[in-house]
Amino acid sequence: MGLEKLHEYTTFKTDEELRETVATYLADYQLNTSARLVLEYITACAIQYSGACTIYRETIAEKIGMTVITVARALKKLRELKMIDIIPSYRRSINGGRGASIYQILPNDTQDDIQDDTQAPPEKSQGNPLLPALFQTSNPFVSLFFSSSLKPLKPLKQLSGFTDSLIYDVFLESKQISKSLFNKIVKEVKAKEQCTRIVNHKAYLRAAVANAIRHKDLQNPESDASKKQALLKEEMEQRLLVAARKHAEKLRKQELEQRTVDISLDELPF
Repeated sequence: MGLEKLHEYTTFKTDEELRETVATYLADYQLNTSARLVLEYITACAIQYSGACTIYRETIAEKIGMTVITVARALKKLRELKMIDIIPSYRRSINGGRGASIYQILPNDTQDDIQDDTQAPPEKSQGNPLLPALFQTSNPFVSLFFSSSLKPLKPLKQLSGFTDSLIYDVFLESKQISKSLFNKIVKEVKAKEQCTRIVNHKAYLRAAVANAIRHKDLQNPESDASKKQALLKEEMEQRLLVAARKHAEKLRKQELEQRTVDISLDELPF
């Protein structure tokens, strides 16, 4: 499908309305980290066409570093909450497979249908109006795409790249580490992320786990790593001792040669 036809699926009149709506969605407590990242990426693609874009799930997974299954679950959750709508494509792509689906970001008013009509309307506050959770300074969530466009989001920090699925995958790979130690490592790398730019989060976490396992093995004198470290230390000490002996022998030879020269000069007749 030509991208120019996406104008037929637009759901917002202006980009500002789209950003404000998505900012409200991102503050929803029902969304986990994966769903927020997927929604943010779809929004970034849909900005040009005011709420609509066409993209493969595989592309979303590749761009944000998730599995296709995780992306599918996130899309299902977003659709259940009526934050997005998915229009499947039945056309064949150039490569012979199925074409990319169309994703629409739905306005806020579409969520009114899923609210319980039996609930009493909220009481009006007598004082200052209550701001949405996303615009409160204590809100822990941060958007990747909207921090520069909405002023209330400027003091917030960036969303961590260490997603739940990534952490779980690395934990399954790390068979020689306890859960408590692994959680401590995750906490430390997340703190490090606030002051260091991390390109590959999975590789960074793997390296941190490997360093922790190596350090733990060195603390155990019966482990192979500790024994190897002791052998290396002993070998280094032997090398230093041999080098010191050679240096001392060289100094003695130089001293003897100097004495021989002095004696020869004293025996000269003049």
